[in-house]
Amino acid sequence: MFVVHSLTSRRPFLNPRLLLDRNYAIGLMVVLIFGMMNFTPMALLPPLLQNLAGYPDDAIGLLIGARGLGGVLGFFASIWVGKLDPRIGMTAGFLIQALSGWWMMAFDVNLTGFDVALTSAMQGFAVGLIWVPLVVATFATLRREHLNEATAVFHLLRYIAASAFVSVSVAIVLHTGQVNYARMTEFVSPFNDVLLESSALGQWSLESLRDLATLSGEVGRQAFMIGYINAFTAYTVLSIAILPLVFFVRVPDRNG
Repeated sequence: MFVVHSLTSRRPFLNPRLLLDRNYAIGLMVVLIFGMMNFTPMALLPPLLQNLAGYPDDAIGLLIGARGLGGVLGFFASIWVGKLDPRIGMTAGFLIQALSGWWMMAFDVNLTGFDVALTSAMQGFAVGLIWVPLVVATFATLRREHLNEATAVFHLLRYIAASAFVSVSVAIVLHTGQVNYARMTEFVSPFNDVLLESSALGQWSLESLRDLATLSGEVGRQAFMIGYINAFTAYTVLSIAILPLVFFVRVPDRNG
């Protein structure tokens, strides 16, 4: 019904002809990816830090709060970057996000607070750096009477993408974590001859059900760490995949 209404009505609820504007159409695709990456680390890092690394709640809040500091610096930097080609700011921002994602892909269960604070600050800085050039480029070639409608769709896509990708990322963590746990436990059992040697087990033991339960918990911790790394990999790939699209943006005519 929505598609038929949009294509046949003289005054549709949402005007599909807005998509004929190249900057606006590309801006919608970019903000879709931007929205996917905007909130995902904030949703994944707290349970990772609490459940796998054992950080207390107050420490987690401080570490994630570094993202806000990076965001403030990023928006200040965007004042200067805004004087340049908007593609420069967007490219730099997505590259910084990709770099932070690559750093997170190297996380393990012994990650430090410095690693989390630095990557969070980098992501906040990238968001501040991307946002202003993205908005300027998206709406630069639209007529004023279309701005209200175009802005509503722009922000709607951003929040829908954020919600969807957070859900997908959590699904990646849970599914791949369970798959890796099942694979790893095949080799951690009393029936594995290698583990009968004390040097192979180190501090772990297979002597009792309690020892096996403790070892199972550690295997689960490592397996779900792999799940988080897979989610961070998806985050990094998206940051890089969006870069070619940025260069199709038409640079606004400042004299006009």
